[in-house]
Parts: sequence; C-alpha cells; structure tokens
Amino acid sequence: MSTATLDRIIEEVRTLTADERRELLALIEKDERTADLRRIQGKYKRMTTSSDAFAARKAEEIELEDRPRR
Repeated sequence: MSTATLDRIIEEVRTLTADERRELLALIEKDERTADLRRIQGKYKRMTTSSDAFAARKAEEIELEDRPRR
C-alpha cells in the first residue's frame, strides 16, 4: 500500500465521529479475530474433533475393556 493511500485513509478516519471510530475499531478487531480463527482452523483441519468421533472412540475403548480376557 502506498504512502499516499495510507495518508488518505488517515485523513478519512480523522473525519469520523467518536461513535464511527468505535464502530470501525470493532470491525477491525472482529476481522483480526476471524483471521486468527482461520489460521487455527487451518493448522488443525485434519484433526477429528467432533463429539461423534470422540464418542465412537470411547465406545471402542469401553468395549475393549469390558471383553473377557483369554
């Protein structure tokens, strides 16, 4: 982004009311949180974390523990 573009953005932000600035800040923070969540989701996308998968694993463990030993 060029310096001229940044200068223009800064000038535009200066014209905002206090309420508009708070709203803009909230939008920026929400966007940052969303980006953080997407990075985390990408990092762990191959992991199965659903409650169904967890319940299935636990059922298998219980079945193995409860079967008679030979």
